[in-house]
Amino acid sequence: MNRIHRVGTVLIALAAIFAACTRSERPPARALPGALTKSIDSYTGDEFYDFVQKLTYVGGHERDRDCKGDSACDSGTKKIKVMIEAVATQDSLSPGTVPQYGVIYGRAINKGDAEEARYHMKPGSHLEFYVLITGDSAAGMRWHLEQLDKTQGQRSHTQIAAGKFIGCGHPWTPGARADFKTCAETATRRDSLVKLGLLLQGGGSPLWYSCLSGCCIDGGT
Repeated sequence: MNRIHRVGTVLIALAAIFAACTRSERPPARALPGALTKSIDSYTGDEFYDFVQKLTYVGGHERDRDCKGDSACDSGTKKIKVMIEAVATQDSLSPGTVPQYGVIYGRAINKGDAEEARYHMKPGSHLEFYVLITGDSAAGMRWHLEQLDKTQGQRSHTQIAAGKFIGCGHPWTPGARADFKTCAETATRRDSLVKLGLLLQGGGSPLWYSCLSGCCIDGGT
């Protein structure tokens, strides 16, 4: 093989490696199994229960959360456990890819015996909480927390909290994940550090989910 051929072969190999690396860093088209097929208010309790039970949940954590409703909670000496999870394959949502009726992006379950302070998630094995992401009129995103009562024959759902869903501006990382933390706190929990200086509500760190901008959090009202 002459020198020109060798150089050409090396260049082709380098181009292939560069293309492969570029593809791995670029968010692929992801399925959105949590996409609603109609307005959330059009779902009956049974329909919503059936829909969310068919989803697969991954990338979750169980965290200590501030609570309210008894003296130990109010004095700050008591915490409760809340599990938060993401819907599988949904890791790169952006304002431009939010489905028409929104998408169920994750689930939270209060495992304690008192109400969670920030998002008002009540205790009880019959209750689950679902994070719905929708678009907004300003080409952004909003989160809605839907409470589902799973009681057989009495299933119902209702919105208990809502706010802006904003990106942290991190590099995109593949994998659906969920947590309670700020953009800054990602540095101590194995994600890149970005400080936004947000004024956070009381009751603990905000909802945190993987999205196109690395991760997105509850940005307040």
